[in-house]
Amino acid sequence: MTEFRLPALGVFALTAAILLPLAASAQDMPPDPGPGMPEMLPRHAPAGTALTLSGTGTVHAAPDRLTATLFAEAGAASAAAAQEHVNALAGTAIDAAKAAGGITTVTEDYSAEHNEGGKAPAWTARQTVRLTGADGAALLALVGQLQAKGLALSGLDWSLSPDRRQSLTRQAEAGALTDVRQRAEAAAKVLGLKIASIRSITLSDHGMPRPMPMMMMMARAASAPVAPGAPAEEQDVSASASATFMLTP
Repeated sequence: MTEFRLPALGVFALTAAILLPLAASAQDMPPDPGPGMPEMLPRHAPAGTALTLSGTGTVHAAPDRLTATLFAEAGAASAAAAQEHVNALAGTAIDAAKAAGGITTVTEDYSAEHNEGGKAPAWTARQTVRLTGADGAALLALVGQLQAKGLALSGLDWSLSPDRRQSLTRQAEAGALTDVRQRAEAAAKVLGLKIASIRSITLSDHGMPRPMPMMMMMARAASAPVAPGAPAEEQDVSASASATFMLTP
């Protein structure tokens, strides 16, 4: 039998020639992810065109909460006498609100001041009472009765209750999202592209609508109290949305 032996250098060259294609093909294949590991994304993912737009949404609604600001004021020769009178007037307002039901009462800004220069009365006491309710007509009727008993009205403000405002804010946000989506679709059509995905979205509201002060009609006579008028005008609740869309051919 005839044996052929290759020199050592020839064996090395032949082995390298066989292994090099295998190594090259192994480099082209992504590594196999281990258990529980996410699959690797393609190195050359198709790039899209980023489009960032903003939109707004506004909801018009009538306020559902009325706040009446009244104050009790009394003067007397002594601080104690003036305070006693004011306390009685404030107590009358609180008791009447409790009896009416559905009215929230807050007392604030209590003061007792000495009148300088020997002016009579020597002391003046003052107490602010805020009444808030959802039934505007009932609250206005109560305010007229309290005016007849000696309290003065300094302000009427319509506003939105927290629950009502939250509901309106959700509607405004939905309107803002619809607006920004429609703008993106219109822009993509003009560019001859289509929306592939949404990269990010930001939502924000425009803050609580300020209470709306109303013109007041004061009682003309204590014997015939006239409830003040406060028409409820619509308020606006607005929100804005900003989004980045990815557009592809």
